[in-house]
Amino acid sequence: MAREKLPFNQLSRTGKFYRQKEGTVHEEKHHASSTKAAKKPDRKKKNAETRRYRRDNGMEGKGGGDVHHKPNGQLQVLSASKHRRIK
Repeated sequence: MAREKLPFNQLSRTGKFYRQKEGTVHEEKHHASSTKAAKKPDRKKKNAETRRYRRDNGMEGKGGGDVHHKPNGQLQVLSASKHRRIK
């Protein structure tokens, strides 16, 4: 369950920006482009590979690290914060 939203005056500058933009055309445009990108065959293939790796290594549904494709095509497990830094 998600936590309750903070009052507007307690948000950071970025938080205030996103709170004001909720339900706008920009949000809908971003969702549409993300959906379109997720439907591409190469993206589906990579997602299937990472799901298979997580399932085979007992990580599926249990949290843990993010599975990442290295430039050479191998898979590795990284913490979420490290994975965000390299994207």
